[in-house]
Amino acid sequence: MALIFRRMVVVGVGLIGGSLALDVRRRGLVGEIIGVGRGEKNLKFAQRHGVIDRYVTRETDIPEGTDLLMMATPVQTTVALAKAFLPVLQPGCIVSDVGSVKAEIVRGMERLLPSNIPFVAGHPIAGGEQWGARAAKAGLFEGHRCILTPTKRTDSTALKKVALLWRKVGA
Repeated sequence: MALIFRRMVVVGVGLIGGSLALDVRRRGLVGEIIGVGRGEKNLKFAQRHGVIDRYVTRETDIPEGTDLLMMATPVQTTVALAKAFLPVLQPGCIVSDVGSVKAEIVRGMERLLPSNIPFVAGHPIAGGEQWGARAAKAGLFEGHRCILTPTKRTDSTALKKVALLWRKVGA
């Protein structure tokens, strides 16, 4: 299968972010997966268990060539955390999220991101009560919906790529 993204950074390697990482790896949709998170112990676990290829602990350390920044963080922190990545995001890098509440995130991201860094808001309808990389589960999204909420500003090519990624992991 052809790669959809060369380098995906997952911010928040827990149940949703970690499960997505497992599925894109299993299906060969992304070339490299980098994790970012608060707890290095969680990130080391994720790397040891093949959830991510490597990790960084500072936003400004994400590698050049990142073409998907997936925000899998608590809703109230998503926009503020995305702002910390701005200095190192290259034009064309797609930013997406998995938050359950969209209006605040969409408004915040559209104010924050320049026009050359597209945002695609998403909400996979899957999950559970667990947290951390230990909760990551291959196949979590199979047969579940993932709702994407484009606006007038949403880049159509970015939307198609993110939609394809979710479809390819079974959502």
